[in-house]
Amino acid sequence: MESLVIHAASRQSAEGFCSALSRLHARLVEGEEGRYRVEIPLGGGDRQVLQALSTIQAYVSARADGPALLALGDQRYTLHPTDTA
Repeated sequence: MESLVIHAASRQSAEGFCSALSRLHARLVEGEEGRYRVEIPLGGGDRQVLQALSTIQAYVSARADGPALLALGDQRYTLHPTDTA
């Protein structure tokens, strides 16, 4: 099963993403050298991908602490906060 992966800047950041994405079954993974990522399993097709991206966008915009670094398969993406005002 493919996963959408968020590369977090810190454990605190990863925990925030996990909390915001809990209904999507996100899980925190500690990698090498104390790096953290959040993995969201994707088994529900395009609709689930769009739901995950929408939730991440809302969280990144609300926290206003810089972009999210994402990976889907071999592709890398940067999701910047949007102006919510």
